[in-house]
Amino acid sequence: MKRLTCFLMILLFIVPMNVSAKSFTVDRVQIKGWVQPNGDVLVNEIFTYTLDGEYKNFTRSFPEKHLNQIIDFEAYTITRPDPIVGELNNKDLTRASSKRVNETYKITHTGGSGTVSVLYTYTMKNAVISYDTYSDMAITYFESGPNHDTDLHNVTISYVLPGDAGVNNIHGFMHDRKGQKPAVYRDGIIFTTPISSASTETSTRLLFPSTLMTEQPKIAAPLSLSEVVENETATIEKMLSKLAVIPVLTKIVDNGSIVMLVLIGLLVLYKQRIFSFFGNTHLILQTDPIYLMHVDQSGKFNRKSFLAGLFALVERGILDVEMSESASRFKDSEGAPDKTLVFRQAKNVNKKILPHEQYLLTWLFKGRAGHRKFHLHDIAGSAKKADRNNRNDVRKQIRFQENHIIWHEDTLQLMKEAGALSTNLPQALKLLIFVGLMGVTSFAYYVDLAGFWGISFPIIVVVICYMLYQSNPKKKWPSIVFFIGMFAVGAQIVNPELQLAILNMVVVSAVFFFLLPIALPSSITAINTKMSINKFRMKKKGLISELSPDDYDSWITRTYLLNRSKKRLPKLKNDLPAAAPLAPLFTLAVDPLYYTYSTWGQLKSISSSSTTKGSSYDGGGGYSGGGDGGGGGAGAE
Repeated sequence: MKRLTCFLMILLFIVPMNVSAKSFTVDRVQIKGWVQPNGDVLVNEIFTYTLDGEYKNFTRSFPEKHLNQIIDFEAYTITRPDPIVGELNNKDLTRASSKRVNETYKITHTGGSGTVSVLYTYTMKNAVISYDTYSDMAITYFESGPNHDTDLHNVTISYVLPGDAGVNNIHGFMHDRKGQKPAVYRDGIIFTTPISSASTETSTRLLFPSTLMTEQPKIAAPLSLSEVVENETATIEKMLSKLAVIPVLTKIVDNGSIVMLVLIGLLVLYKQRIFSFFGNTHLILQTDPIYLMHVDQSGKFNRKSFLAGLFALVERGILDVEMSESASRFKDSEGAPDKTLVFRQAKNVNKKILPHEQYLLTWLFKGRAGHRKFHLHDIAGSAKKADRNNRNDVRKQIRFQENHIIWHEDTLQLMKEAGALSTNLPQALKLLIFVGLMGVTSFAYYVDLAGFWGISFPIIVVVICYMLYQSNPKKKWPSIVFFIGMFAVGAQIVNPELQLAILNMVVVSAVFFFLLPIALPSSITAINTKMSINKFRMKKKGLISELSPDDYDSWITRTYLLNRSKKRLPKLKNDLPAAAPLAPLFTLAVDPLYYTYSTWGQLKSISSSSTTKGSSYDGGGGYSGGGDGGGGGAGAE
């Protein structure tokens, strides 16, 4: 949950938020070009802005490929309401100063907020290429680069030819997501689009008879007119076919997010420890403590894991347990419990000891044969805070933690072999999230008209992040980097509906990813045990009156191991019989294990990946604990 909270907090910082006190919209764009017989085009553009706040400049950017063609750029503010391009008089215009910075012209604005119309005039040199049979004019007005960062509404682009070409001899093509069918006239053409979306291309291509270009030399055509028309038509149709997939893909992504939300709900219901839909409380008393700990924690390492192993040995008669005096060095320490747990090796035991049990005995117990014991304060640190970074103590604690992780991982492996839990399923689901987001996002870029590098970008991000994730399996940051990266990638999709669907899927996938436990149940028995644990927690205080004297020790052990609080012990309504060895446990103010850990110094975090391969015992032997098997644009600043 901490990883999920961290991820969502980081998203709050990277999600674009409109915190500016001012804003503007471009409500209408009128572009008109008069084609000259020498191949130049005289262009007039009217941009109508609605300003909310004070702006000092307007901007008009041009694609790099056209920069050297632009000459004689001038700007005017228009005093006439609802101006029409090509129908303005000098009295309607006020000259505005402008300067070029790289590919952008900055036009000084001295007026206030509200609706403002600005006229840009310039000549585009050599805009037309004339061949022996036809003339070709291709102009890009707005590109997908950073300069086109604002939606331009109600865009009209019209051209006037230098003579009568005939309607059937003019062929026009508009490269725009929402471009309409052009209106063709004998001496010109009009292209329209309701919106030139930010970060998308808006360009036109016009083919007409070269006989009109009387002042321009002609060259041999590389392709015939029919071939050029066919190619352009195919390009437009391919673009439209991709865009037509967007609503279908958006619906699929939304449905995928819904399915994942359902899985999240099921996962939350399984992982929660509050209520139970089914289960048997008495089953808990009969189930191996190691099995209970792994099922309850879904394979996650827990500081009580080794105690579950010790209590399992007690129930097998290999160990005895009792409450004993705390170590003498803690006698006057504030908060130290009066008593703590002590485990002793039982005498005359002829039972077979399994490898994971032998490891526990070898690791924890001290003393001569027949008198070996483990006192909980054997692993404690110093009684004084000033001495808790003593090197010998820290080394002892590190060795304990390393052995603890080894033992935990190997008993988890036994749970997997018994068919109770699966670690492969969560890993497969996480891999599916990596691959699924990569595939969906790359395909979204493809139908959103991205180029090769745009389509490849999500793949590159996923491959790099997955390699980091694989090489740091116990670290949290690679997965956090992955989802932040995918969120940033998804935010670059132009289509707003598809972008929102992808971003929603990234967030839902992140929630699912971080909620996935180390292990999931792979048997009905394990699921029933998990629900039984929840029911046991709900009923544990009222269960005492139903128990037989032989069940008291099992009840105390499981109530202690399954206690959700690290520090506080359960408060009981009924007294336990004094004959029960662990009866004094619940009279303590603080969990003795919590106090033991509180005496530790500053330990370096130990990754289980660095220790599991170094296990010093054979984890085999079976387990029977209960398992069942940059470009043109325009704006203001």
